Amino acid sequence: MVRGGIGYPFRTPLVRIAGTLNSQRYISEVLEPVVLPYLQSLVTAIFLQDNVRPHVTRIVQRFFINHQIELLLWPAHSPELSPIENM
Repeated sequence: MVRGGIGYPFRTPLVRIAGTLNSQRYISEVLEPVVLPYLQSLVTAIFLQDNVRPHVTRIVQRFFINHQIELLLWPAHSPELSPIENM
């Protein structure tokens, strides 16, 4: 699995995830080393992610609260918004 972030005018590096992604790996391999520095480099940022299980656990939600990351809520059954999957 590959994770990446796109936003104007920057993008994050791609992160390769080998094996199963759980919430702890999501925090330690994606959020802390990639997403957090990226969001902190922006003046204002709203983070969007889908509702897969590792993204919505309590530990991940606490991470967002503790780091004051604003989330754009993803409604259930919403259309796919991943441009990477459509390349």
